[in-house]
Amino acid sequence: MKITFKKTFGIALVVTILISLHFRPPVTGALAKISVEPHISKVWGNGEVFTVDITVTDITNLYGWEVTLYYDPSILNGTSVSEGYFLKSAGETYFNSTLDDNSNATTGRVKAFGSLIGEIPGVNGTGVLFTVAFYTVRLGISPLDLEDTILVDINSNKIVHTIVSGGVQVVEAVHDVALEGLSVSSDIVVNGQTLAIYVTAANLGNKTETFQVSTYYNETVISEETVSELSPKTDIVLTFLWDTGPVIPNATCVIKAEASQVPEETNLENNALVYGTVVVVQGTHDIAIIDVKPALDEVYEGEVLNIYVIAVNNGNYTETFNVTVYRDDIVISRQNVVNLTYGSMLELTFSWDTEGVESNRTYMIKAVASAVEEETSLENNVLTDGNVTVYPQGLLSIVIVEVVPCDQFGQPVTGFLRGTMASFKLTLNCTLFGAKNILLTINIYGIGGNPLGVVSFHGPVASGITTFILGMPIPSTAIIGDATVYANVLSDWPHLGGTPYGPERSATFEITRT
Repeated sequence: MKITFKKTFGIALVVTILISLHFRPPVTGALAKISVEPHISKVWGNGEVFTVDITVTDITNLYGWEVTLYYDPSILNGTSVSEGYFLKSAGETYFNSTLDDNSNATTGRVKAFGSLIGEIPGVNGTGVLFTVAFYTVRLGISPLDLEDTILVDINSNKIVHTIVSGGVQVVEAVHDVALEGLSVSSDIVVNGQTLAIYVTAANLGNKTETFQVSTYYNETVISEETVSELSPKTDIVLTFLWDTGPVIPNATCVIKAEASQVPEETNLENNALVYGTVVVVQGTHDIAIIDVKPALDEVYEGEVLNIYVIAVNNGNYTETFNVTVYRDDIVISRQNVVNLTYGSMLELTFSWDTEGVESNRTYMIKAVASAVEEETSLENNVLTDGNVTVYPQGLLSIVIVEVVPCDQFGQPVTGFLRGTMASFKLTLNCTLFGAKNILLTINIYGIGGNPLGVVSFHGPVASGITTFILGMPIPSTAIIGDATVYANVLSDWPHLGGTPYGPERSATFEITRT
């Protein structure tokens, strides 16, 4: 093993530690740079610890290095020196350093050197050689001067480079937290409701701060919140929720916010803000029914009638209550309304099944909202609006008078070409009150009862004679010959509980060759 030492400015530098006696030819490195990073540092206040890196840039084949860093010990004291990652990225290293705050009467000094161990290639690129931690002693400016710098390759050839020194400015620490905004969600709040208070807290100083923000009504604490590690020159919006339950109704409350004083803070004038007043009023409980509307005023016994009811919360509290619909004084249905917020309304739909209800009689429809706790105005909890007459089921008649094969204009025909559109005219006779939804269907069967298709109409029909023309295609594969169309009128599809209104009607026609 061979160890080579060089003397530079009286400083012993371990240049190489070689595992074998084999040497490579000298390598001339490209122009590199040693610098202090950050080049200029600003530190706020005494007693602060910070670090600087000594870096190398654009180096080729770096195997060993030596650097001396000078500083003003009346401004800074060194606390530690640690090896950087640059050489260690290539393999095992040797690193040593000395730190002396009293190198002479006016200068502190850091001496550091490092080297790779073994016959391995040098390192290329940019990286940190070592890091120095300092402690600020007093305000002022200290240079960070690089001197006596040496860079070498594995063969102890010096690598040409430039140096960029740096400096540190230690400035006075400013501790100043402030409140810059205060607002509320409403200037009037009902006793028992929750009011949101918004506070903007800011750090106007140059040190990270942790402090308390408190909100008050009439000097009574509402809530407190800790602001942790707020960076300099930044702000944060805080939300405080005020439960006004303990406040006596009809009180006028002054809303205020305060930020606690941080250590060494002297400007306290901006630590507090007063918003103004919030009035806490006595709330009311008031539920009302504002509309009752049956879908029809005439129905046939056995039909289902929808009744629409609108309930509103005219009070200041969220309420839960029941709404009941009556025919005269007999309950039709009841629904529970849960958490209806103040100032809002809700439409409810009640279904009245008139099966078994006495017919040939007119019923008065009424809706009633149950009283909520502490409600005193009960007149608007009841609303009667509308009458419904129930007629006997036997009076309801919807009959298909005839079904006729026809052209698209309704003119009778005797047959259709297969592969073309067939039309059928259906005539209905309705004895009912008002319009009613029906289901009208036609089914076509060919020779041997072979089904050829179905078409339907689902919608309203009025009282009296109504004519429909329904069309459907005759399959091109249909067998030539006689066919039959069957027409039905129902209340709905059978699988949905629909029943026929009248007897089925049918007609025959001929399917001819295309």
